[in-house]
Amino acid sequence: MGASGEGPQGLMDRRSFLRAGGLGLAGAVLFGASGCGGSDQGGQAKSGGTIRTSLDSDPPTLDPALAYDFVSWPLIHAMFLTPITYDQSGKGFVPWAAKEVPRPENGGRRYVFDIRPGIKFVDDEPTDAAAFKYAIERIMDPKTKSPVTGFYTNIVGAKAYQKRPRGGIKGIKVLSRYRLQFDLEKPDQVFLQTMCVPSASAVPRKAVEKYGDDFAGHVVANGPFKLGEWKRGARLVLKKNDDYKNPSGRPETTEARLDEIDFAIGVDPHVALLRVEQGSSQVAGGGIPSSDFAAVMNNPKWKDYIKHGTLNVLEYFYVNTQKKPWSDPRVRRALQYAIDKKRVVQVINGRATVADQILPPNMPGYDRSIKGYPYDPEKARSLLRDAGFKKGTPLDFWTAKDPDGDKISQVIQQNLSDIGIDATIRNVSFSEYLSQTKAGKTDAGLANWYQDYPDPSDFLDILFNSDQIPANNYSRYSNPKVDRELERAQYMLDRRKRLALYQKIQRQILSDDPIVPLYYPVEYDFVSPKVGGFRVHPVWTGSLYAQWYLKRS
Repeated sequence: MGASGEGPQGLMDRRSFLRAGGLGLAGAVLFGASGCGGSDQGGQAKSGGTIRTSLDSDPPTLDPALAYDFVSWPLIHAMFLTPITYDQSGKGFVPWAAKEVPRPENGGRRYVFDIRPGIKFVDDEPTDAAAFKYAIERIMDPKTKSPVTGFYTNIVGAKAYQKRPRGGIKGIKVLSRYRLQFDLEKPDQVFLQTMCVPSASAVPRKAVEKYGDDFAGHVVANGPFKLGEWKRGARLVLKKNDDYKNPSGRPETTEARLDEIDFAIGVDPHVALLRVEQGSSQVAGGGIPSSDFAAVMNNPKWKDYIKHGTLNVLEYFYVNTQKKPWSDPRVRRALQYAIDKKRVVQVINGRATVADQILPPNMPGYDRSIKGYPYDPEKARSLLRDAGFKKGTPLDFWTAKDPDGDKISQVIQQNLSDIGIDATIRNVSFSEYLSQTKAGKTDAGLANWYQDYPDPSDFLDILFNSDQIPANNYSRYSNPKVDRELERAQYMLDRRKRLALYQKIQRQILSDDPIVPLYYPVEYDFVSPKVGGFRVHPVWTGSLYAQWYLKRS
């Protein structure tokens, strides 16, 4: 997920939300770093109780078919079961509604899930193979207007069903009440990723058909929590679902350890922070606000309240590789030496780690052998001279309005001025930013990408495949060899060889310099020491609600 709201293979901007002080309760499909204050599993757990926290705004929806955002996904994950889910490391799969993680069959074109009998929705409708089949077909039905159809178009017959939704999707077969088969057009390792995200949740057909477009307001759950109350703009309550029993016995699929999680909606992040400091709330839903960051971090009183971890997010500077003079590889290479990444991180209160490659540190395929370019303005000027670059050449530099983004833009503007590039910052609304970048009218800009799921294809394919021009490939980078290898990697079944190929692809892209990787953001959360089970999880960040608990006094 990155900067457009077009669903999978499309972007959703989260820059301003992240820079406001971390994702906090709004995390979804992101990686956190281990060993950096991101986990709190200690302390004796108290049975039940309520944790009070906040959300900056209402979740856009609680309907699995319609959700594709930071706020909704963790809430849905707490209320609905997917066939499989991510393990504690975030890099592997564990069974949830299914008895086991299926192995690929038929050359990687078939997956068969055996669903555990006895799992029910709170209205007693069974969670069986038919419920999962219905959920995916509902997503692919154009009447639903789901933003996540792109996750499932590789299922045999899915595209045809989108055009004429009758008779079911050919590649989804209910073999028996609790056995479900998926047949794919092409072998696809990413398919199991798409069966972990909330869109793959089983939904109760009777309730969905009863409530129609308002199903999100009448959630009928089957997970650890159920919806207790939702007063839009004011309050949302998750209540423990006493009928849910941990089907696998694993911590990833645990029963809720709290009676309730009580979210106050629309609370300013500064106020949310004060409430935790004062003890009337336990988790600051907006993270640590930028305006409070230095004071909190420098006060030893709050040391035990701070949780942090590096996210699977890339912030980067792109240039339009199809426009002169940026089409010259020497000019693009000069930009690598020109931008002072350490200064960029400094102006956002150090809430990031410098990026030297595209894949974040906790993403499979991250290549520790890659060393970035040093900050060396003289080297940059030398490359520009070799390219015959004219001093004072103008560059329009586009960014969406955002306080921290403004600081970063000013650093880059000064860096470019130092090497003879006359950069003008175009600070515009997000909608205008998107329209200009997609129209290919920008010379350069600040952009970011947030993972949909932990697979290198979700960065390399989406941001650099030429078929993603103009949707997500803002640099308009086009390399036929990279395109071919991305296609090959997508359908390879051997994980080791596949990751090795992605590393090769990444090195090729980096050698072409279509972007300057800037940094990987670090999430900072503010959590009372009375709370246990809060951790910066590799996929769900701090929002594995079922694992939260209150410690005994």
